[in-house]
Amino acid sequence: MISPENPYMLPSVLVAAVAYLAVTLLTDASLLVRIGILVLLAGVLPVMLNLLLGGGSAEDGYEEPLQESAAEDGDETADGGDTNESRGA
Repeated sequence: MISPENPYMLPSVLVAAVAYLAVTLLTDASLLVRIGILVLLAGVLPVMLNLLLGGGSAEDGYEEPLQESAAEDGDETADGGDTNESRGA
């Protein structure tokens, strides 16, 4: 959930930083309250938005097994044999 593919991570971290600075400068809130706001906006909010709105995940990019891609490149067949047997020495 907290990954580079999460499209809500960067905006949430930037909003959290601005909110932390605003709370620090404009109020006399304790350190515990300020850190709580920071954790809520930077850690919890992007994960919840990703779950609710269906953002990307780290597993989306790896749908194709590695053995099939090696067989398509011509390096090896799917059973592990060498495709270069027909070449003369």
